[in-house]
Amino acid sequence: MSLTNGWLDPNLVTQWIGNEGARSSLGMFIVRWDGNQTQAHKETASIPLRIKRSLKAVAMRFAKLSDAVHGWTLSSSSLILMVSVAENEAESNNEDEIAAGRMTFLLRDLSIRAFTDFRGSPSLESGSSIRYGFGWILKSTAMAIQSDSDSRLALENALLSAYETAWHRMFFSGSPIIRFPLPEYPVIPSDFDFKVKYKPIVSLLDGSLYGFEAIPVKAHSGAAINVTDFYRNADQAGQLFEADRRFREAAIRGFPSRNGDVKLFLPVPAKIIYDPRLYPGSTLRRIEAANLRAEHVVLVLIGGEEEQAATIKAALSHYRNQGFRIALSGIIPSFTSLRRMVELHPDYAQMNVDWVSGKGMNPVEESFLQGLTSLTRKEQIVLISNGLDREELLPALVASGMNYAQGEWFEQGLNEAKALAPHISASIRAEINKRYQGATGTLSELVVPVKLFSRETSVSEISRHFELHRESQGIVIADNERPIGLLMKEKLHQMLSGQFGLPLYWNRAVGKIMDTHPMIVDESTSVEQASHMAMAREPDKLYDAVIVTREGLVTGITSIRSILEWVTLTRMNDAQWANPLSGLPGNEPIRRELIRRLAEGRPFAVLYADLDHFKWYNDQYGFHKGDDVIRFTGETLLATMRAQLKCDCFVGHIGGDDFIVLSSGTDPVELARDVIRRFEQGIEAYAGKSAGPVLDRSGHPLEATGLSLSLSLLQCHSTEGWTPEHLSEKAALLKKKAKQVSGNSLVWETISENVELSPEAADLTAH
Repeated sequence: MSLTNGWLDPNLVTQWIGNEGARSSLGMFIVRWDGNQTQAHKETASIPLRIKRSLKAVAMRFAKLSDAVHGWTLSSSSLILMVSVAENEAESNNEDEIAAGRMTFLLRDLSIRAFTDFRGSPSLESGSSIRYGFGWILKSTAMAIQSDSDSRLALENALLSAYETAWHRMFFSGSPIIRFPLPEYPVIPSDFDFKVKYKPIVSLLDGSLYGFEAIPVKAHSGAAINVTDFYRNADQAGQLFEADRRFREAAIRGFPSRNGDVKLFLPVPAKIIYDPRLYPGSTLRRIEAANLRAEHVVLVLIGGEEEQAATIKAALSHYRNQGFRIALSGIIPSFTSLRRMVELHPDYAQMNVDWVSGKGMNPVEESFLQGLTSLTRKEQIVLISNGLDREELLPALVASGMNYAQGEWFEQGLNEAKALAPHISASIRAEINKRYQGATGTLSELVVPVKLFSRETSVSEISRHFELHRESQGIVIADNERPIGLLMKEKLHQMLSGQFGLPLYWNRAVGKIMDTHPMIVDESTSVEQASHMAMAREPDKLYDAVIVTREGLVTGITSIRSILEWVTLTRMNDAQWANPLSGLPGNEPIRRELIRRLAEGRPFAVLYADLDHFKWYNDQYGFHKGDDVIRFTGETLLATMRAQLKCDCFVGHIGGDDFIVLSSGTDPVELARDVIRRFEQGIEAYAGKSAGPVLDRSGHPLEATGLSLSLSLLQCHSTEGWTPEHLSEKAALLKKKAKQVSGNSLVWETISENVELSPEAADLTAH
């Protein structure tokens, strides 16, 4: 090992590259002492001798313990080291990063020991820290250095680039590797005395329990410990490996499920893969000892925005090679965070949604949530919302298409048996029903018979079944006709076609290899809802069959192809009946919705909306302006309905300037008044500059000043004996009364069995 006297001497690198048996990748570490501001101001001309000696001790110990060190130099308060990775350690870019990370761990431990052995004065240590940065000079065989001047210039540029990269990482890292003053000996922080708590993760697709995330809590008080701080503190104390190992073992040992029906979300620090004591497969062995499989566990990488992307990528590759699914925590609704998520492409992404107001869906929140869910669906990333702490947030999340959620509201509804309280599942299903209200067609129309097997059936027998029944794409594993697993033919063939597939699986029970977390839905589920549930699955399960049940017993399966074909045809049919101007459902969907609500027999309201003086407006300003007003009216009705917290609403466009709203679960009169308020606020934008009186259809002048909205409201307290035709006749009479009132008006009437109340009228433009 040679000591250079100059600053970044290229001769050292040239000499090293020319050595026989040179390694393939060369990098640079910068270890820098940062004094407190007062100390730095006093000693701008020189660095304390004790600090220089400590940095020199770090370099010498590092070089003695690792043959990867090829040169080092001291420059002011910085130690610069040149290190390399052997060819057999650098088979991929990720292996390069892992090797560099492991050297970082060793360097950090040596620095702690050196600065503990050579303690400085309290005034010197106070407010000081040690930071580090790393940059690659040469990656593998990317640059062949010769003795000519061009190659020497390229080498000098590579050195400067590595120095800039290391410097940037050093000063933009979240925290230094050492903070002073140091204790006499590194100790585990007090928060290390912990126990494990399991936070439920609930499906917003069907209201079922999807999994548990393990989190550390204080052993005595039970207070939650921030898992990021938990690992950061352990890392600062030099005890990250011990903290991670103890937490993993405790979380796996105490997991409340052993049959794979729910998933374990296990937080792990991303940088732990750099610790040389972490052997590949150690977590997998612990999981298998607990009667779990890798697909039952989702590893939540802890590191957040502070962790380098290379570290996260290396951790993703390391754990995916062992069969684990990966979740990325700490996603926030910002461009940088979302771009990072897309680039890293985890299987799951956890995002906090405490920014959602929950007081009705305002357009900004609605559009943003829908955009986030669309992005993750396109990238095939399963999105989990954190922070659902109150029930008021539920409608917004379900309406946006969010897949899964966790929060205090779910924790409060968890009983001692770790089962979800019925009222929580019921609330979620109620919101889901609102989202798919009016959807036609159920899975009972698509189900096909399927062969059932027990979990003890051998894989060889399953394979022979697929050979004899080539049309079969999957089988269901059941216990007394209740589904407990699924096995697709394609996945079985993939396992058997591996290098040791036949001897490893042929005589094993199918229960050992089946998917223990398949999609199981009741036959009464709408096809549209089932399609959303199916496409929200993990990427490798997107095209697995769906198990269909009746009262919990298997009736058959259906393929994702059948579901998507049905949805496509239905949407084409709906588009045929949609109004081309507003995009709202037309007369046939309106009729179907009226029939459905009358058949249910529950109270609901019918609100008819009609624009006054619309013909005059078209003649005065042109049809294109009239079309804009039609679209504005439809959007106003939609926005009003979406702003209701607990409203089962349907908005349709009868034609021309006539609209209809069907609603239940809210005060219909107040709902209609809200429509008027929103209409008044926005219609002024469509008023033209042309002067002249408003004319009726015969050309006679009116006292009106412009467009207005007439609303007629039927409150159906009883549906007995009513038909869509009878309701239309009743509404037509009521609409005439509304149009007799000048300005924006609302007329309503309550109808019930054998009882008819007198209509009431109100001019909402009068104050």
